Amino acid sequence: MNQKHIVVVDDETSFRTMLRKTLETAGYRVSEAKNALAACDVGEYDLMLLDIKMPGIDGHKVLKSLKEEKSCAAPILVITGLSDPTHRTEALAEGADGFMTKPLDLQALLAEVSGLLARAPNQ
Repeated sequence: MNQKHIVVVDDETSFRTMLRKTLETAGYRVSEAKNALAACDVGEYDLMLLDIKMPGIDGHKVLKSLKEEKSCAAPILVITGLSDPTHRTEALAEGADGFMTKPLDLQALLAEVSGLLARAPNQ
């Protein structure tokens, strides 16, 4: 079985852990990163879950960098506590493939993850 690899990038340890457990229970292989620089160390992945509001390099800068450099072919799902609609618009314009706000509906998250992985190239 080719297990899909998801990297969760969020500065909140408890949130990363909750996402990892949820995704692993659904059959995915999951790596955690507390910031964008640490995400680079996880190797290849099939999907990134990315927080916007992080110390240092925020998610908007990460999105721009990954998409401009074409260094990320994998889809990116932004998950954030920022509910202002401008954040959604900005994230999607910067190359995000999906956008969800906290608190998460875990069933909706799993459906979104499944859909993004199914539509991704070479999946």
